[in-house]
Amino acid sequence: MQADTLLPAAQRRGYTSFFSALVRIPKEEGFTSLWRGCNPTIARAMSMNLGMLATYDECKEQLDKIRGEKDLLTTRMASSAVAGVVCAVMSLPFDNIKTKLQSMKPGADGKYQYKGVVDCFIKSIAL
Repeated sequence: MQADTLLPAAQRRGYTSFFSALVRIPKEEGFTSLWRGCNPTIARAMSMNLGMLATYDECKEQLDKIRGEKDLLTTRMASSAVAGVVCAVMSLPFDNIKTKLQSMKPGADGKYQYKGVVDCFIKSIAL
């Protein structure tokens, strides 16, 4: 529904609510289209958690060693900042792919622009 407003007026789906989308999507695009973008969403969540949790813990541990004190507020803040940057860098490619897969519509021939996560990734980096 968010991406719908970015499309030209002729291409908008025009969902009026969540329930409207929930009913219309299976009818117009097929039941399995409700899960379009599920795999990159899971990959994005995994990369975010890996980037955030592992980086925060390791950064905090290293800063504690360097400073010789444990659990300072400045250490936690610096570790959070580093983890946030790493998280964003790691999850952005998956977020981009997820958005492309979730917002694609079938063309005039009934086929979708991307066949899946790998195809979307390859076509995205080829641009």
